[in-house]
Amino acid sequence: MHKPGRTSLRLSLQFAFLYAILTAVIFVGAYWFTNFEVRGWLRGQMVSDLSILTDIYEKNGKDNLIQSVNIMAAVNFENSRILQLVSGDGSILAGNINELTVPITDGYVSVEKIQIEGAHSAEISGYWVSQNPIGPYILVQGTGNHVIAEVLEALGLTLVAGFLLILALGALVGVWVGRLTEERIETISGTLEKVSAGVLSARVPTRGGSNDDLSRVSVSINETLEKLENLVESQVQISNDIAHDLRTPLQRLRQRLEKMSNERTVDPQSAVAALEQTEDIISTFNALLRIAQIEAGDRRERFQQTDLGKLVTNVYEAFEPSAEEVGQSIELDAPPVPVFVWGDPDLLMQLISNLVENALRHTPAGTAIRIAVSGAADSATFTISDNGPGISSVDRGKVFRRFYRGEKSRTSGGNGLGLSLCKAIAELHHATIRLTDNDPGLRIDIRFATNQK
Repeated sequence: MHKPGRTSLRLSLQFAFLYAILTAVIFVGAYWFTNFEVRGWLRGQMVSDLSILTDIYEKNGKDNLIQSVNIMAAVNFENSRILQLVSGDGSILAGNINELTVPITDGYVSVEKIQIEGAHSAEISGYWVSQNPIGPYILVQGTGNHVIAEVLEALGLTLVAGFLLILALGALVGVWVGRLTEERIETISGTLEKVSAGVLSARVPTRGGSNDDLSRVSVSINETLEKLENLVESQVQISNDIAHDLRTPLQRLRQRLEKMSNERTVDPQSAVAALEQTEDIISTFNALLRIAQIEAGDRRERFQQTDLGKLVTNVYEAFEPSAEEVGQSIELDAPPVPVFVWGDPDLLMQLISNLVENALRHTPAGTAIRIAVSGAADSATFTISDNGPGISSVDRGKVFRRFYRGEKSRTSGGNGLGLSLCKAIAELHHATIRLTDNDPGLRIDIRFATNQK
């Protein structure tokens, strides 16, 4: 079982660790860069002093050069800086270095190897030195390492303090985010537990305007739960409908078969009637299976660019003669150019055929039926309308239910699944169905989005 707070603790530790790694990398880089820049600045100072002393020698000669070196050596604090002017034969002409016990090379020299006039700071353990010619003389310059050490020490203290602060903030942010995430995960888990216990109407609370990962997951879960609830309700409704609507024809078939079994000779008419009843029952079950197959989305792999106008024209040509035979008329209004939709041609043909057949079956002689196709930039619409008795506003919301039959249609045949099949096909194609009063009669509009695959 999940323990509350475990995710919170793990996230806080992860945040703190990530902050620590990132901060350490940044601080090491800053430390190295500062060290490099300070050394560069010191080298620049020595180059600048060399340039000044060279200019003095070239303009004013040896004596002014010696005097200038001695002045520079005298004005620095606690010998933080060393200078020495040496002649060509090695004689010391000026500066505050009495003796060097090692050959001069550019780089670091420890304080033990240098004899300096006067006391030097205890913080100085060595000098960064360089030597350069000024005419026939050699100028030795050096800067105590305490300058770099003090800068780096101050920087190090600042970085450590910043590191600890950021680490603490990272841990706090991690705990806060972890607890917030933990609460939302517990809410999602609680909702799913309710659904598992049979409360199919339970939903995960969503935050308005929030679009983070958990919000999107919550929306997806709610959409799935919505579909699950509708599916379960549909299955319950189907079971009830089957039990209610098929019980009577099955009982009649059983009675007919029992009667036939007791007769010495079988009446051919009774046998035909029994076969017809059997066919009706099988047809009903096949329709239910077809609806279930369509609602499961198993036919999407057959989708293709389909000319809706051509399908409607084919249906018109198939039903127009039979409409004339019963005193009804069908009018076609289809554009001369193709109106393409993305779908299954066979299912779309069945959708249109069912609606036309439904209109012919449930309207009296003399009814005028009109079928039309229209196209727009992003949609295509199939419309069927008639001037028959229509459907009451109460029944319009029920006609797509399985086995539902209005009072006016109970004597006109059918199994009450035709419009349910139409709805399933339309939903498979993400189309919308709208029933309105045609004044008189009924109008059905089915709108397809043409920019959708």
